[in-house]
Amino acid sequence: MERQLVQKWLEIKEPLERQLEPLGEAVLSKLQLKCGERVLDLGCGIGATPLAIAAAVGPTGRVVGVEMLQPAIDVARAGNQPRNVTFVCGDAQTLPFKPGYFDSAFSRFGVMFFSEPVKAFLNIRAGLKSRGRIGFVCWRSLAENDLDALPLIAASGHLPKNLLNEAATAKCFSFATRASIHHALHDAGFTEIEIEARDIAVGTGDLNSTIEVCSRVGALGAILRQHPHFRTDVLPALQLRLRELDQPGGPQLRAAVWIVVARVR
Repeated sequence: MERQLVQKWLEIKEPLERQLEPLGEAVLSKLQLKCGERVLDLGCGIGATPLAIAAAVGPTGRVVGVEMLQPAIDVARAGNQPRNVTFVCGDAQTLPFKPGYFDSAFSRFGVMFFSEPVKAFLNIRAGLKSRGRIGFVCWRSLAENDLDALPLIAASGHLPKNLLNEAATAKCFSFATRASIHHALHDAGFTEIEIEARDIAVGTGDLNSTIEVCSRVGALGAILRQHPHFRTDVLPALQLRLRELDQPGGPQLRAAVWIVVARVR
């Protein structure tokens, strides 16, 4: 299953990265990484975000990408990564980070999947220096996210209600509220917590790539991965709705996210 998921990422790697890159950049601009810093990348996937971080910290810095999926780590290691980028396969909740080693921790849509968020942030905090920073981007609610809600609405006439209802409470929306984020970080010993709601219009490049991305990842993609027999009816409905939004450069959909930064006490 893990290898199949990573293969799906690879099939849509470029359009998916066009969609997600501006959301990660919004966090990196708040973290203000400096040359020579050591940065922990939580949920680094197949290695796109470590490249951006490595460019920010320069050759004297270091980037360690953490990812739970071994096939993703295999792809990342095989890529054209700088020498100062390394990868570790494991769970950030329990990995034994070297105490006080990192200047910053970063995540692009990785922190929502912690089964015990306070425990995870406590472990991450232990790996950060005094006054070290953490910055991440995570989803707000499904209802606020056109990026996920619009494809679901387009497909709703062809999907069972129970699957549509389950989508709203999926793990990727576990930090949908400001309070849930603040609670987890505060109880883990972080301070100066800033949680900014931001709406960012994102696209994948053209209409066809938008259909591919929306049907392979996100809320609708999760349903279709588990129930592929719905694709035959869902894809025409999705295409019809997205065509209404098409423009030069492809459809643009609103991503509703939290941009979060905090410091170690």
